[in-house]
Amino acid sequence: MKKIIIIGAGRFGYATANRLSELGSHVTVIDTDEKRLHTLTSLVAETLVMDAIDKEALGAKLEGQGYSAGVVAIGDNFSSVLLVCLYMRQFGIPFVVARASNPKQARILNKIGVDLVVTPEDEMGHHLAEELILSDSEQIDLSFNFSIIRVLAPEGFIDKSIGELDVSGKGFNLLFVARRYVKQGFVKMALPEETDFKIAKDDYLVFAGDTRRIAAFVESAR
Repeated sequence: MKKIIIIGAGRFGYATANRLSELGSHVTVIDTDEKRLHTLTSLVAETLVMDAIDKEALGAKLEGQGYSAGVVAIGDNFSSVLLVCLYMRQFGIPFVVARASNPKQARILNKIGVDLVVTPEDEMGHHLAEELILSDSEQIDLSFNFSIIRVLAPEGFIDKSIGELDVSGKGFNLLFVARRYVKQGFVKMALPEETDFKIAKDDYLVFAGDTRRIAAFVESAR
């Protein structure tokens, strides 16, 4: 079981702590606001009212406890974010994650050796934009700009063959076309080499590659 410590119980810290606990991690959350922590007490392994910029107090909590990662989810004071990230490094946390509010903060956090910098507002905006373009789809993000996406065939793809889609050189690949035969109770998967396979209404296409290029390709066929 992974042990993870989270500094800050705001919206980002709360959501992260809750999901990590659901995934089986031992989660400790620290915040100066007891009311915020109260909503997490039944969801995580441990909550602690403490000011994380108190280096001595934080060190006493971190050292020798076997935490595999630390998440700095403080949102309103960037100097505090920097200090806590540095403290985590000094106290031996092997993987440090921090929240940045803008690209400048992200660059600074990268320079001081933070392993993963997240910008929740940007990521939420990106997901919203992709949802508006890709609509009825499922998406697995493997990196910031590389995804596996399952999308319902748009009107412009219907009655075209796989060969006619011609995705080569576009920055992504078609993995397969899926067609559900309800009465027979099975799914037909047509692979890219089946170039004569005609796409029908209610087929799903599964792509892998550059997220923006896939979105633009699908949108162009609507």
